[in-house]
Amino acid sequence: MLVELKNDLITKPAKDIYHKYLLGQDVWYFKEHLKLPDHSKKYDELKYYISNGLDIHFNNIAIVGSAKTGISFNPSNKFRYFQQDSDFDIVLVSPRHFEKFWNAYVDMFYNQVIIPEYDSVSKSIFKKFISLKDPTQKHKDIKEWVKTVNPFVKDLQQFFGIAHDINYRIYDSWESVEKYHYFGISQFKNFVANNKKKEMQIAAIISSLINKGNGNN
Repeated sequence: MLVELKNDLITKPAKDIYHKYLLGQDVWYFKEHLKLPDHSKKYDELKYYISNGLDIHFNNIAIVGSAKTGISFNPSNKFRYFQQDSDFDIVLVSPRHFEKFWNAYVDMFYNQVIIPEYDSVSKSIFKKFISLKDPTQKHKDIKEWVKTVNPFVKDLQQFFGIAHDINYRIYDSWESVEKYHYFGISQFKNFVANNKKKEMQIAAIISSLINKGNGNN
């Protein structure tokens, strides 16, 4: 898959890569990591479970990140495979939830609550999503969220085999999801293209040295 992904990053536009690797029913974690024969069905069951628990439509839930593809699309991770310390990223598209938690953070800010994750939340809200992993629990809406999702941990492990930390990313729209991933994939494409050029340059230098060593001009 790594070779195919590298080739796609060089030859395909970001939109095609997004559709090929991040959409659809194939989830690396279920298919390859857990080796479930009914991996697509398990994905649907997970979405139904989350949909019922969080009151978010089934079609507005998706697994993303390295749990989906097996490989991180973050250029700084340099094609890092899904590992034991990797998060299991789940996208939730819900304008209602996004606005509620945005307002919760605004309320905490103006009430002078210390928010350790302030910088990361500020950056994510600018991109129209909120990541609720270890949030500051000084607001009733966030406390209610934590109280709701905490029981999921046991069920996700028992019924779905997910033994990794869950990172919920709540977006205001699918358009924001696409923009975020298109941008990330574009950066990834640049990273691969630049490294491809470096590889070719190094190969040319090595070839030149070999030719000189053999007495060829």
